[in-house]
Amino acid sequence: MEVRVQNKKATPLSGINPVIAEIGERLQSQPNVWLQKLRDDPGSFADLEKSVHHAFRQMADQVVAGLLAQATGDADFAQSAKKK
Repeated sequence: MEVRVQNKKATPLSGINPVIAEIGERLQSQPNVWLQKLRDDPGSFADLEKSVHHAFRQMADQVVAGLLAQATGDADFAQSAKKK
């Protein structure tokens, strides 16, 4: 099964490892952006909180998609799913 995160034209995921690597990169840079935004505009805290929650929901969705891609990449998965 081909699993894509963004849209139908996006590159299919090959498994969980590339997803984890991408999330790691986001977690290295994104907190600095959030911190700077909060320092520049303390009144934006409520919007910032929503942005942080949204980002982590997206990352969770990516992890689930990566797991699905890896699990369904094996031909045995389809046979196993048919048996249940």
